[in-house]
Amino acid sequence: MSSMFRLLRGEMHKILMRPILYVITGVLVLALFFSFTLLDMDNRNSDQYSINGETKQEVLQNFLSAQSMNKSIADDNLASAKSKIDYYSTVNTDATTTITAQLKLLVTESQNVLVRYLNGIQTAEDTGNLSLLLAGNYRNQLANLTTQMSTIVSDSTRVENPTLLMKKTDYDRFVSLTSTLSTYLSDNSFDENNIDDHNLLVTRIRNAVGFDDIEGPSFIDKIETLVNQNMSDIVIDEEVITSLNEQYETASAYMNDLNSNITAAVNDEEVSLETMKDYVLSYYYTAKQMNDLATDSIYMNPIKNFNDSQANDYIGYSEVNTYEVNQEITRNNYLIANNLSDISYGHVFSPTTSFGNEVSAFDLVYFGLEICGFVILIFCVVLAAGMIAGEQSNGTLKVLAIRPYNRSKILTSKILATVIFGIIFIIFSALVLFIIGYAFYGLDMTSILAVFNASSAFVVSPIVLILIYIALMIVKILFYVLLATMISVVFRSNVGAVAISILLYFVSALFAVLFTSTYWYAFIPFAGIDLFKFFGGSFATPDNPIAIALSSPLFYNSNFIVSIVSVVITMLLFTIISYVVFKKREIK
Repeated sequence: MSSMFRLLRGEMHKILMRPILYVITGVLVLALFFSFTLLDMDNRNSDQYSINGETKQEVLQNFLSAQSMNKSIADDNLASAKSKIDYYSTVNTDATTTITAQLKLLVTESQNVLVRYLNGIQTAEDTGNLSLLLAGNYRNQLANLTTQMSTIVSDSTRVENPTLLMKKTDYDRFVSLTSTLSTYLSDNSFDENNIDDHNLLVTRIRNAVGFDDIEGPSFIDKIETLVNQNMSDIVIDEEVITSLNEQYETASAYMNDLNSNITAAVNDEEVSLETMKDYVLSYYYTAKQMNDLATDSIYMNPIKNFNDSQANDYIGYSEVNTYEVNQEITRNNYLIANNLSDISYGHVFSPTTSFGNEVSAFDLVYFGLEICGFVILIFCVVLAAGMIAGEQSNGTLKVLAIRPYNRSKILTSKILATVIFGIIFIIFSALVLFIIGYAFYGLDMTSILAVFNASSAFVVSPIVLILIYIALMIVKILFYVLLATMISVVFRSNVGAVAISILLYFVSALFAVLFTSTYWYAFIPFAGIDLFKFFGGSFATPDNPIAIALSSPLFYNSNFIVSIVSVVITMLLFTIISYVVFKKREIK
């Protein structure tokens, strides 16, 4: 142990003597400065609802009648949640009333009308009398049936309340087929009194094909194929309905209590104006959370077994991020189950929005470490690469190797020294950012409601969450240090180790954009190395380039356990290769 300590102390002394340490320190200071100047977060309270009133009587009056936020809006939200739950608890119990059943009936009726139309034309040709054909009004019948089918499909695939699941390609085909049929049926040049026009119309309906991969000799046949084979009614799992009903009862009971508290607070001198406002806001947010929970749960249930790439093929799910939606479901479940409202807690640190009501010191610490972390990572990669390849090229490694030190200890001391300096820089940056943030923004100790792995919610202090973030940042630095060390040992190239390590860092960021919906990429360690994203952070918004640069994408099958196992196994692999090669290689 004493030899290990001497080696570690010697390695740290070498680092202190290297010019790059002071260059990076200067760059880090600049990064700290830019972190402060670039900080441009929205305050969470700017996105929140507020209740106005200088007195409790005014608050009550606004709660009952204000246009922007009042009791009726909250009650409508709660009622909307209940109507969705009730609808899906009874949908498809009668097989004759399902959406696809309705469409099948309309298709069958269209076929029957078309047959009657053909018979009518034949009769008119045989008798030379168009009166019976015109009396049948077959053209308008077909037009009405086509419109009904188109309306049903359009209404049934809406995002918030879907009742029909179909792929976007099939939806586009259906729209194309019905619109083409409508065009034929509404041809302005059509002459009702001309038998040839009737024959031409029917021929078009019967024989116009299109979409060769859909069976059927006519448009109506193809619509029938789409209905029978490419559409499915949405049935929500019974356990989802049961859970939503339970949460609804909880939310409803809590809102009743809040309503009583609001009414009583007007004449209760012990209840402050701010407390009464909190009751009002909690009433509103509870209803909103319940409606969001019902909407998201119903929305996600039909695609629960799909990955994002598969789900994106379906109409209404083209841009869904299942991890993000499941994260919100977990959050709202927790809030409702515990009679809490979103305004009571801060959100997990984000590059775009303050965690509490206003920007505070912790927001600057997080934002600044996201920027400074890259500088520190580059520094550690350069150090790790130079510790072996650099020293071997200048001959200092041979001097160390001929001394009575175990090679494993030599390599361990170099890795530890590099990581220790990385930790020192992280702590230094965090302290500086905290002091500056405290001076300019103050301190907000609002508890944060985090969502781990999109499956479990918990309340945590912002201090604890910052420490978790720092710990996971150290894991990331260790990952790249081990990578650079392995490349340096195997290829004996200082420049190569730095270049490859940094290149992999940027390539992984590029691939994260390209392969967000790819199943296999979530298992790649470079995709899961930013482990803090599994604690419920906000997602990047397209209109904020800084947020996009600092945000790590979450894949549909993102999972903390998968990522941490992938990262640990990869680090072990880097370590084993480094030690095995270093112990066997001749040092010149």
